[in-house]
Amino acid sequence: MRAGSTLWAALAIAVSLFASPLRAQFVYVANYHDNNVSGYTINPSTGALTAFAGSPFPAGSGPISVAVDPSGMFAYVAADVSPSHSSLFGYRINPSTGALTAIAGSPFGQGPSYDFVAVDPSGKFVYAANWLTGKVEGYRINPCTGALTAIAGSPFITDSDPTSIAIDPSGKFAYVANGESDNVSGYRINRRTGVLTAIAGSPFPTGVTPFSVAVARVQGGGSRGGTR
Repeated sequence: MRAGSTLWAALAIAVSLFASPLRAQFVYVANYHDNNVSGYTINPSTGALTAFAGSPFPAGSGPISVAVDPSGMFAYVAADVSPSHSSLFGYRINPSTGALTAIAGSPFGQGPSYDFVAVDPSGKFVYAANWLTGKVEGYRINPCTGALTAIAGSPFITDSDPTSIAIDPSGKFAYVANGESDNVSGYRINRRTGVLTAIAGSPFPTGVTPFSVAVARVQGGGSRGGTR
């Protein structure tokens, strides 16, 4: 792992949503130096976490980021290092217990050294930032099994050291922070194929060493000020 990055991303957290009406039920934490993922149930009244049976779960070497699909059926873990050169792990989530079971064919991925994994809002696609190659890999999720298949044209070029991915709530755009290039790459997502196409003007300049990116959704799209 790159020098100092344990300060940036020692662990990453994802929340799994279940039940109707939709509510948060499980939390997953990627433990980089323990090479596993911890799982917890959420107390619906207090928010307190309790480790559930079977936790922690093995997750390759240097798991650094975890993401859950919107349905709460599948979890994906990006690992920083893997002797097998395949470091994107997929799991089925037990809806009753939260336990993780490896998806057939896991691990997926086209190389080692991932920094981040994200699932698009539709639950159709997974994107993983590979800091070593300077690219973002895109995959289609099998809705029945959770298995991943590379999207046509993947991997997609970013700038040097992509470290984080954010997808806007509409699923139209994706943004990637490039840590060594001091910029953020922007893409339009083809919502049918998952293909990423660079937005005009991308990459966009940032401050020094951007490591994380997020998208804000503003309700109503207008100013909060003024009279009603």
